[in-house]
Amino acid sequence: FNYFLGDAADIYASLRLGNSCIGEGFFQSGTCSAGLGNVNDPCISCTGVRDIDYKNYDSQSPHTFTWMFNNCADEEGYYSVHCIGQVYSEAVWSLYKRELPQIYGYDDNTSLEIVQRLTFIAAGNVALWFDTTYASAPFAG
Repeated sequence: FNYFLGDAADIYASLRLGNSCIGEGFFQSGTCSAGLGNVNDPCISCTGVRDIDYKNYDSQSPHTFTWMFNNCADEEGYYSVHCIGQVYSEAVWSLYKRELPQIYGYDDNTSLEIVQRLTFIAAGNVALWFDTTYASAPFAG
């Protein structure tokens, strides 16, 4: 089973719709939380199942490898596909909405085109987007 394919659809949907809130309106009352409700980091306003913009969570912090290892495994040690996907989904959204515009000065359309192209090219190797072997590296969170 490939855990990494699950949130590829979230990334494509968010880029297509320009909305980081996945499945907006899913909850009639309340908001989502990172890791499908098993983590105490609620969304600020997203009524969908997930939000892939870390700025829209109570913690306002990126969900990193460290967060994933501490929060995504169930009692038997299996990791939730959407909880794992939070890490790379947030990275893609952040590249689109923060890094490219703020660091390189690209407008929203240019940033979107770049991120869509990079995401499309990388999708062929989505299972290799990150390797848990290096989870203790400095960039791991």
